[in-house]
Parts: sequence; C-alpha cells; structure tokens
Amino acid sequence: MPSYRCLIEGRNFLVSVNGKKSKQGFYKTVFVNSANPEQAELDAVQLIRESDLRDLVKNDRSDPPMLFLDEIEEIEEQGFENYSPGGATWYPDEGQE
Repeated sequence: MPSYRCLIEGRNFLVSVNGKKSKQGFYKTVFVNSANPEQAELDAVQLIRESDLRDLVKNDRSDPPMLFLDEIEEIEEQGFENYSPGGATWYPDEGQE
C-alpha cells in the first residue's frame, strides 16, 4: 500500500493562548498508508480529528474549525503505522476574530 506525507492546514480554531481565547490556524504534517491520494487526505484529516487537538478546541457547533489538505506527497517509506509527529505550527487566524 502506498505511503503519503500530508500537510494539513487547520483554520478557525478557537483556542486559549496565554489565558485568552483567540482564533488560530495551524499546519501539521501527517504520515499515512492509504490506497490512493484521495483516501490519504481522508485518513490524514481523521487522524487529526482523533488527536489531542480536539481537547484544545473551544468552538461552538455553529462556528466549527476546518481542516484542509495543503500538500500531499507519495513517499518511499512503507509499512509504518499512521502517525502525526508531535507539534504543529500555529498562526493567528486573521479575519476570524
């Protein structure tokens, strides 16, 4: 089964920063084994949804956060378990305040 490196962008995440809630976005790399690029995108997004990230999110149901595939690359390494290395690159989500 092919393996993929997926760069996922999160937008409109209401999180606590220095004790104050603010809208933030992030980029996070995820590695998945999937049948094709389309399935890799779905698998990567699902992996992030099931991560500890959801414990940080303070959004109301009427204003949900969003996840998007920014980049995808098929990689040679295979046979690993799907994973998301620790950490993400966060940025202020301008226009979302």
